[in-house]
Amino acid sequence: AIVTSGLVAYFIPAISSVYYQASPSNQWREILWHRLPDWLSPLDPDGGVFAIRDFWEGVAAREPIPWHVWVGPLGRWGIFLLSLFAVMVAIMAIMRKQWVDHEHLGFPIAQVPAELCLAAESGRPNSILKSKGFWVGLGSTFALASSGALGTYFGTFPFFRLREWVEFAPGPWRLPIYLDLVVIGLVFLIPNRVAFTVWFVALVSWVMRSSLQAYNMTLPNAEVFSGEMNHVAMGATVVFVLASLWLSREHLKRAIKCAFWKGEQGYDAGEPTSYRTAFIVVFAGIAVAVGWLHVAGLRWYYGTLLILVTLAVYYAMARVVAQCGLPAVSPPIYPHMFVTSLFGSGSIPPDNLAVMGMHYGWHFDMRNSAMSGSAHGMHLTERRRSGLFWALLWSLLIAYVTASVTAVWVSYRHGGLNMDGWFFGNFPRLPWLWAQHAINRPLGPDFARMGWAGGGAVLMTLLIYAQRTIFWWPLHPVGLLICSSHMVYFFWASVFAAWLIKALAIGIGGYGAFRVGRRVFIGMVMGYFVAGGLWAIIDVVTHTPGNAVFYI
Repeated sequence: AIVTSGLVAYFIPAISSVYYQASPSNQWREILWHRLPDWLSPLDPDGGVFAIRDFWEGVAAREPIPWHVWVGPLGRWGIFLLSLFAVMVAIMAIMRKQWVDHEHLGFPIAQVPAELCLAAESGRPNSILKSKGFWVGLGSTFALASSGALGTYFGTFPFFRLREWVEFAPGPWRLPIYLDLVVIGLVFLIPNRVAFTVWFVALVSWVMRSSLQAYNMTLPNAEVFSGEMNHVAMGATVVFVLASLWLSREHLKRAIKCAFWKGEQGYDAGEPTSYRTAFIVVFAGIAVAVGWLHVAGLRWYYGTLLILVTLAVYYAMARVVAQCGLPAVSPPIYPHMFVTSLFGSGSIPPDNLAVMGMHYGWHFDMRNSAMSGSAHGMHLTERRRSGLFWALLWSLLIAYVTASVTAVWVSYRHGGLNMDGWFFGNFPRLPWLWAQHAINRPLGPDFARMGWAGGGAVLMTLLIYAQRTIFWWPLHPVGLLICSSHMVYFFWASVFAAWLIKALAIGIGGYGAFRVGRRVFIGMVMGYFVAGGLWAIIDVVTHTPGNAVFYI
């Protein structure tokens, strides 16, 4: 949640690229530089950009790294980021009992380490490590992943990964057919109704998106406000979060009484922290984050809305992962785009838009998050859960410091331009292109997109009502949250394959077939993770970069 797409791989390049990639053609120097707070970027003490240039181009082996220009910005950003992370962990500490004990969410990803934890218990007769199916699944995917790794060294073995595009008609009617065995293994562990919803909604959203493009019905200024389906998903997210809190009202009432009154003493016994501490962290963390944004130049009401939208998105994504088991989910919409669409880029001062661009790095393409990770950790820790809250916060702090130091060190020693082509190549332009477009196009509130968001809200309301009142209803509301996710767009074929295999297994062999299949598919997931970890170590020892054995 911290070291790569969760934060650092986007955040570190983003706070410096506006100074390094400025050119006469993009005019970032004239449009953006004077609108950005100097104390949030690693500028030279005199305001120069020599340290940033060396970050991107590298320094000689014996030349010292200018750590002094990074300590201040990383420390100041750390106050904001760790406050936000603490809020996420505290929210999950409050909701753990509701999600785990009352609603019994599946947490498919957590089933893999949970089985290993159970296998570690001495004398357990039904250990998964004694299952032939588990070892068949683990061995097959380990062999496939290792064959691809050996291909990097010897150029003789193929890397198994089916990635094709099917073109049904000219234009936008292209559909990805990707099969990922890790996704198939994880989705096999979730209820089939949820799996059906995921791939069905992914196909429906593809049809809608392709139809809008094919008939030239897409709304303009998508690079500033985002697309139609993103607003549908965001409207659905707002209703989903509110409905989740409403359906948790009895638990929340008892938690609040336990925290601040004497009516429910002991209700938080065995929780990661006391409910009083969790609520205080939530309110204090939001106050610190909003105040920090205000000091950075963002008006308090824009900052408050940005934080609340971000937390709603993270909450919904954590819920999707807990129920759907998808190992990576992109957000329904980037929060700053929704805020800009709601108010209009012309109503937000240019310096506020520039600051929003600077914050692109901590909420862009957040496929995983501290909220989702802490929810899974709290689910796994069935006993001795006391103190887990503080352990999670310490782990986030350590991860932030070590990942940031590593990213800065590697970039200075080898040059950021030589790093990953996405994190250090294509992405670092996006925050500032967005800010440039938003400043240069002073538009009003986008009522058409708000209409799409309203449609998503209405549709989510109907789905929640149908789920709770119609026994045979086949669609789960969680599917609408991911209708705009590009990750689900690529995963749909894998989800479909897992759904079909599970349906056939249960239909033909009943529960016995599912029990065997579950162990096989858990083994498949483990095989890829073991191979990925092993070959990462081998690649480090042999100095072999670019050996992508396992990635999502």
